[in-house]
Amino acid sequence: MDGVGPLVDTSILIDYFGGVDSRETEILDNLLEQGPPPATAPVIVQEYLQGLTDSNDFVLARADLEDFHQLPPPDYLLHLRAAGFHVRMRRRGMTIPTIDTLIVTIAEVADCPLLTRDARQKELARFVGVPLASQRASS
Repeated sequence: MDGVGPLVDTSILIDYFGGVDSRETEILDNLLEQGPPPATAPVIVQEYLQGLTDSNDFVLARADLEDFHQLPPPDYLLHLRAAGFHVRMRRRGMTIPTIDTLIVTIAEVADCPLLTRDARQKELARFVGVPLASQRASS
């Protein structure tokens, strides 16, 4: 997807906005400063925001997410595709949580890399051919 950075997983948002230093948060910081804008998806926004209990934190976090490219919500066909990936991985002996499968499939359909530190998401991403942003040199 031209002009759009990687889809950023929930764990990276939590680390980044929580002040945790890591290779992934450094990549996200570079994207927010220099572009292209990182991407987010409705399920990631929900996961991130529902983890906040303070209403002021919620408002600030929601505003921070305005700097992200917003991918459309997954449709029925995307969910079917994600279910197929889930079944194929289970046949290989790996069970990946539904949300993780959905996130990787969103990145695959949007044709953008994935920025995650989750080992199961990375395994599925490699399996379906989604590039991992954490494996690229940061700009």
